[in-house]
Amino acid sequence: MFRTLGGRLTALATGITLAVSLLVCATLYLGIRYSLYREVDAFLAGEVMEFRAILSAARGDVADVQRRVRAELGSRQRGDLTFRLLDAGGRVLLTSDASNGLPDPWPAPAHPSTEMLIRTESGSHLAAHTRTGSQWIEWPDGSTRIVQATYLLDQVDASLDRFLQICAAALGAAAVLAVIGGRILAARGFRPVAQMASAARKIGVENLRNRLDRTQTGDELDVLAATFNEMFARLEKQVAQIRQFTADAAHELRTPLAALRGNAEVALSSERSSEELRTTIAESIDEYDRLSRIADDLLLLARADAGQEFIRRELMRFDVAVGDVVDLFAPLAAERGVLLQSTAGNAVWIEGDDGRLRQMVGNLLDNAIKHTPTGGRVDVELSAPNGSAELTVRDTGAGIAPEHLPHVFDRFYRADRARTREGGAGLGLAISRTIAEAHCGTITLRSTVGEGTSVCVKLRAVAGARE
Repeated sequence: MFRTLGGRLTALATGITLAVSLLVCATLYLGIRYSLYREVDAFLAGEVMEFRAILSAARGDVADVQRRVRAELGSRQRGDLTFRLLDAGGRVLLTSDASNGLPDPWPAPAHPSTEMLIRTESGSHLAAHTRTGSQWIEWPDGSTRIVQATYLLDQVDASLDRFLQICAAALGAAAVLAVIGGRILAARGFRPVAQMASAARKIGVENLRNRLDRTQTGDELDVLAATFNEMFARLEKQVAQIRQFTADAAHELRTPLAALRGNAEVALSSERSSEELRTTIAESIDEYDRLSRIADDLLLLARADAGQEFIRRELMRFDVAVGDVVDLFAPLAAERGVLLQSTAGNAVWIEGDDGRLRQMVGNLLDNAIKHTPTGGRVDVELSAPNGSAELTVRDTGAGIAPEHLPHVFDRFYRADRARTREGGAGLGLAISRTIAEAHCGTITLRSTVGEGTSVCVKLRAVAGARE
């Protein structure tokens, strides 16, 4: 029963119901007992006053008083009331009970107080509880006496016992009803949860578009269903990205593998001279290099997705690294007829991975040069405003259409599918963004069709560093 949430809630509801019922029963019991004792006390006070009146009328004749009291109380059907007169030492002078079954001496109020002492007495010598009212009086000869009226509490005790029995029966019934009602309410309350669990079990990789039904009531279960639906939407998007990534990776790997196989088949198809074999091997090495670059890029992205650290942090001159990469790409720009210009200010120090940052800058320059026509220009600008390092690579290429801009950092994405980008795998910008974010930086891209593209990388600079 306690293995399920419904069972635990039922047990909790039952416990609370029993606790509240027990509190109510205890409160009622104490209230009824107090009320009954107040009635008995008022009755005893009246009887003591009446007994004192009889003693005053008798003018000290104890035997006459005893006869009159016994005659009067003998007419009562229940022998539940007893009058006694005691001297100052507690010795019984007269009693309405011939058997004198009450204990001696009976505690008396403090002398010479005229207040009435009312108390309850119980013990093995009594058949039931008794309630006694005692009071001092002055005897005609000037001495003091104690008058007492004692009432048998058997009916009061019986009434309280019956009430306790009723409470016990009510508690038992409340427990049974609480268990039954709790199970019913828990079953009804958790029915939507069971329905959501059943619907969630049917959702898999094949049907991630399915969603849980919502009641639109705005309650906790509706919020839970909405949360699950949001999670399924994220999973659907991620699975779609993984599928696209896998398909694109397979496509990109297939091209160099096909080229390698083709070269091998051509080399084996007939006798080849040493020069021809060297050419074939050189072409194969280029394809191997391409495969290696793709594999390295995929490994970097996979490690980044897994949250693994793939950079080494050390204090470095970012301006020096940018200058070296610009010098490295200068021959490529000159070969394509593109003017490559670099503008750098003072030394810019950052804490990062020199190799990965050079890879990022190389990716940005490679994209800019390849997409800039002959006669165009690529500008590289590095500055350090407000404690940050900002690298901007701006080209005068054809630009990117607005509908492609949201996807330029996606893996294997090409804005122009008709272009092969000269062997590029479509991972350059994705890799660049991963490297920038690993250095707690940002990368943004702005482009206008017919005017060109500008990519800006912002990293955190280290102030006051020196060589």
